[in-house]
Amino acid sequence: PREEFMLKVVEIRDLVYATPATVSRAGILYISATEGYQWRCLIDSWLLRHCTPDPTKKANQQTMLFTNEVRDNFQGLFNQYCEPTLKFFKKRLQPVIPVEEVTLIGNLLNMLDCLLTPAILADYDVMQNNFCFCCVWSFGSILTISDDGTDYAAEFSTWWKTTWKDVKIVASANNTVFDFWLDPETSKFNPWSKSPYFYTATYKSPDPINQITVPTTETCSISFWLENLINKSHPILVCGPAGTGKTQNVNGVLKKLSKEDGTSIFRYATINFNFYTTSTILQSTMFSHLEKKTGSNFGPPGKYRLIYFLDDLNLPEVDPYNTQSAISLLRQQMEYKHWFDRAKLQVQNILNTQIVAGMNPTAGSFLVDPRLQRHFTTFAMGMPEAPSLVTIYETFLGGHLSTFSGELSASAFWNSLIKAALTLHTSVVQTFRKTAANFHYEFNVRHLSNVFQGLIASKKDRFTSAEKFVLLWLHESERVYGDRLVCKADIEKYNQLVQLQVKRSFPTCNTSRYYALENAWPLIFCHFTKDGDPEYDQVMGTNLEDLKKNLEIQLRDFNNNENNTAMFLDLFDDAIKHVARIVRILRNESGHALLVGVGGSGKRSLARLASHICEYTVKQISISSKYGENEFKEDLRKMYFVIVDQLSRSEDKGGVVFLLTDSQITNEKFLIYLNDLLASGDIPDLFAMEDMDNIVNMVPTVCVMAGSKDRKEIIKFFQGEIRKRLHLCLCFSPVGDDFRSRARKFPALVNCTVIDWFQPWPKEALLSVGKEKLKEISDLLGSDDSRTGIENFMPFSFVSVNQCAERFFQVERRYVYTTPKSYLELLQLYKNILKKKVKEYAGAIERLEKGLQKLKDTGDTVARLEVELKVKLEQAEDKKAVASGIAETVNKEKAKVEVESKKASEEAAKCAVIQAEVTEKQRSTLEDLAKAEPAVQQAMEALDSLNKKDLGECKTMSKPPTGVDDVFGATMVLLAGVHPNIVITKQGKVKDFKWDACKKQVLGNIPEYIEYLQKFKDIVDAGQVPTTNWKEVREFLEKEHFKPDIIATKNKAAAGLCSWVVNIVMYYDILITVEPKR
Repeated sequence: PREEFMLKVVEIRDLVYATPATVSRAGILYISATEGYQWRCLIDSWLLRHCTPDPTKKANQQTMLFTNEVRDNFQGLFNQYCEPTLKFFKKRLQPVIPVEEVTLIGNLLNMLDCLLTPAILADYDVMQNNFCFCCVWSFGSILTISDDGTDYAAEFSTWWKTTWKDVKIVASANNTVFDFWLDPETSKFNPWSKSPYFYTATYKSPDPINQITVPTTETCSISFWLENLINKSHPILVCGPAGTGKTQNVNGVLKKLSKEDGTSIFRYATINFNFYTTSTILQSTMFSHLEKKTGSNFGPPGKYRLIYFLDDLNLPEVDPYNTQSAISLLRQQMEYKHWFDRAKLQVQNILNTQIVAGMNPTAGSFLVDPRLQRHFTTFAMGMPEAPSLVTIYETFLGGHLSTFSGELSASAFWNSLIKAALTLHTSVVQTFRKTAANFHYEFNVRHLSNVFQGLIASKKDRFTSAEKFVLLWLHESERVYGDRLVCKADIEKYNQLVQLQVKRSFPTCNTSRYYALENAWPLIFCHFTKDGDPEYDQVMGTNLEDLKKNLEIQLRDFNNNENNTAMFLDLFDDAIKHVARIVRILRNESGHALLVGVGGSGKRSLARLASHICEYTVKQISISSKYGENEFKEDLRKMYFVIVDQLSRSEDKGGVVFLLTDSQITNEKFLIYLNDLLASGDIPDLFAMEDMDNIVNMVPTVCVMAGSKDRKEIIKFFQGEIRKRLHLCLCFSPVGDDFRSRARKFPALVNCTVIDWFQPWPKEALLSVGKEKLKEISDLLGSDDSRTGIENFMPFSFVSVNQCAERFFQVERRYVYTTPKSYLELLQLYKNILKKKVKEYAGAIERLEKGLQKLKDTGDTVARLEVELKVKLEQAEDKKAVASGIAETVNKEKAKVEVESKKASEEAAKCAVIQAEVTEKQRSTLEDLAKAEPAVQQAMEALDSLNKKDLGECKTMSKPPTGVDDVFGATMVLLAGVHPNIVITKQGKVKDFKWDACKKQVLGNIPEYIEYLQKFKDIVDAGQVPTTNWKEVREFLEKEHFKPDIIATKNKAAAGLCSWVVNIVMYYDILITVEPKR
């Protein structure tokens, strides 16, 4: 509890989450930042640190000390430049993320620490140049072009050039202050192209574009500051939209700094943040790269410094109080250089580590805690300037086309194409803005690079004319931009932009036939144009019939594979185009497809067919009630091992397509692993150490061939092959909020995939599918006109319902979805109903025909009978005359007959009496036999209860319980003379029915014993049982304990035998009573 002498001081950013009760009980002191006391104090502290030796440090560890003159010079520079710049910054500029004034000044001080040397401090002009260079970048590094198109970096440059003319940075009016580098040798400003960070990059086809970095003004400047700040252990944050090269630039610098040649002190580890990154996960991941030093100290192996590159820093989930546990842990580690062991609750000091981070301010939580952000020197990376883009793509396209012949090898052609591509990209960005509904309408350098990646897939023997290459550019642009568009209206806008650009840049190229409103020619380039040709080429002709035939061959080949589930697809034009698009995506190294369309669009089926064309193995997961995160990771490992198997067999080609639908994502944490795989090509901690050992042992041959020899190189080679060969194919539905929510939490789902948006089926596709589905019942559709009318009605009805749904949304603001699946269900329902009705009517017709036939047959029968009746009537008249004569004779004999009849009646009466007596005896006999049946039944049931095991147990008894020996003795008496093993006297009696004799004679062969008991009834019926047996057995029946219920308490088998003896004797008694009556 709090004692009276205890006081609490809480330092907070705001009172957003403070309750009125808390506020009312606390004395609140607001510290304003508008007067600039904070940043002035920070400057004074920096100057004091550089003017006062630190007694805790050795001489070689001291910071560079300033003389009084140098201190005064710096004080003057700070007073001259900082306050005006801060005022202008606060009033006119909008940084990529909000920053405090003290953070800007802190950035300036960090940059000065990087550049200052004794030689610089010795000359005021040189010191001023360095100060201005750092000042420009400390304030301007976080400026870029805003969403409304305002270029704040250019605005800052203009203000600087007009305000501070005493230090001339810019050589011409067309350049900005960010285009120049301060040469430490001459202390003069030169373009970045003259810095050590610039080099001439060359490109040789067919290397992927994303593996080569072309230096530009932007990349050189970022690399310069990253290297200098990292060497001084300052945290760095690179901030910018997706696709601007943040990760690639940072990775390039980190790889350069961490060369494994024995000269570098740095090593780095990349950690990709996601929505579910927590402090626990982050601490565990960071700790996995450390080792124990002394006591509670931990650090990277050896004497290295470890750089953590934390990508997508702002992605973790924000809790209800606007905090992120991972960010809080990171702040603790950066400020205090420790965290706590969660199990032992002990401090763990973290040594020799530093942080470099990247984030997208338009995704995740947008911002991070300012308490963490203040530690970073922030750099904004936006879309490169047009001259930089021209430099980049001239390198790639020029290097590729340099080996071509004719006009394609001319720089004038490819320069025109690059400018046209950049202009089209700009038009697309300005026309299709990102909205809440169309959140994926974000076009950046990554998309532009995808266009050129498609262009360099061309071969010089296939592309010999400029017009065909322009068509390839149009096709690749449509795949990158057009396939992301969500509706026909946007596609029409895009087509207008394309046609306008072609007219401006390539007026001699006739491309109008590919964009005609009706009967447009297909503009398709693919890898399976004809006869299984894998080269990327154009599909020629006015229709897709030849391509359809090739796809039908591939589909038959797919269905003939016993490992595949047969697919029966109607390959209409839209389906063919989608297959070509998916193949194009999967053919690229690290090509991942995101297929977006409502249910029933055919996404999965077309993806399977495309994977078959690429000769890739398709893998899917099987969802069950117990399927969870561990099972998902295990399935991913299996896919990896498929690639391991391909590598172990030294297969140059091959790959795995992981086909996943949104309905299979039963746990959102599945997307953590997919996001990591898409973003970096690697899933941390997917394999245990022993699994990695197995992988290293399985792929040595191909690694040696690739130049990888030790374990690290083999693992690195394997991860590279995974990036090349493992392709994700995600099938998502745009309906609902799941797609948008997942893309927000896991940006790589959209940023690192190629989207193919499935548009509603056109009327031609609906008609084609309808004809194909109705083909099996074509004989039921009547005449040709009737069949044509029904086939045309099906798409008409579907389109009409869609139109009604649109009107319904406009009036009621409620969605009604009609998907291709609905159309297929309509066709199936119509077929089912038609078959049912045809069957009903066929049955009715059959019944009517049978009825009519019956009536006809009956009429014919009646007519025939009438004829026969007439003939028989005539014959009857003739016989009547004969009968009259006979009657007279009969009357004469009648008297004689009556006398004989009387005698016969008397004899019949006597016979009736005899018959009655016989009947009575028969009835009595049957009644007696009926009484015997229960006894027989009970006797047989008693036998059924016996088994060899129970009788075998009896055999083992040396002395049975009282009564049990009598039961077996009674059975021996009954079987005497019948069972061959029972020894009898000359009088037919059992010679010895004591227990030992019983075990020997009847229990010696139990199966034979049971057999004789079962057929004893038949022997009794045959009269083959000696009469003596029946007399002798009654002595046993008269004993008091000879009852089944009493014997049952002593032995189960004996009880069954006892019941059998009692009932078989009862049956015999009834039988001898009935026999005389028989």
